[in-house]
Amino acid sequence: MTNKELTKLVTRLEAGEPLAAEFYARTGTARILGITGPPGVGKSSLIDRLIGEFRRQGRTVSVIAIDPTSPISGGALLGDRLRMQRHSEDDGVFIRSLATRHHQGGLTDATPQIIHALDAAGFNIVIVETVGTGQDEVEVAEVADTVAVILMPELGDEIQRAKSGLMEIADILVINKVDLMNAGTTGRDTIPSAEGKQWERPTIHASAKTGDGLASFCGAIEAHHGYLVRSGELARRRERAARAEVIRLLQSRMTASILRVLEIPRAQNILTDVAQRKLDPYDAVEQLSREIFGSQNRSS
Repeated sequence: MTNKELTKLVTRLEAGEPLAAEFYARTGTARILGITGPPGVGKSSLIDRLIGEFRRQGRTVSVIAIDPTSPISGGALLGDRLRMQRHSEDDGVFIRSLATRHHQGGLTDATPQIIHALDAAGFNIVIVETVGTGQDEVEVAEVADTVAVILMPELGDEIQRAKSGLMEIADILVINKVDLMNAGTTGRDTIPSAEGKQWERPTIHASAKTGDGLASFCGAIEAHHGYLVRSGELARRRERAARAEVIRLLQSRMTASILRVLEIPRAQNILTDVAQRKLDPYDAVEQLSREIFGSQNRSS
């Protein structure tokens, strides 16, 4: 599949079209790397460096960059893709910006399907970069094999806020922009042994500007993948990812069914009765459930 054909497929997937079964059957070989962190820490610049390093290793790389939604067009603002423009002529690299469509959690509803498409297309590495809005961006842990959280020196309160969410999902912690304040040295970075039975999260000091720490970052990614395979954690993570994807699709379908039923006159009458205190909300849910699911049991 050419990058032009893949671009058209991703566009259809983003619009809600399901991935064909024959594509899904070819998935499961790509490594999925999640990159997340607060705004302004240099995630895109660091990914740009990673692409170059992976390509020097002979690996093909695809990037899903989740961008904020444009208030005018409703599409992605494309900031991340522009930063990685130097790779645009490389057939071994595919970069696509996706609009959040106001979805919370750092990803988009179509992200898992697009990951499958890139995997099926034969890319060795699929990088998923979240939009960068704060500690609630933990959904990336549901789709990625390895999650790298990017921070920078002297973030202060940003780091404290991140601890409640992002820090809990980090397999690798990267302190970027260390060149700005002489913060940390790459010489102190230690990568857990590839033979270790447990994963000890490393902290990598790096600079996307100078390239310092990039080798350590790539080494940590390799070491973590080795740990995942050896410990059986890779299979467990992918099972959780499949379960989360099915649940998300079920929730989406349920929500669509509920919204359709709420438009019928009987449902409108029920909602009016609740507003006028003629019907309590639980009885309303019981009646609406029968309309939607055929349920006859009242649940708490």
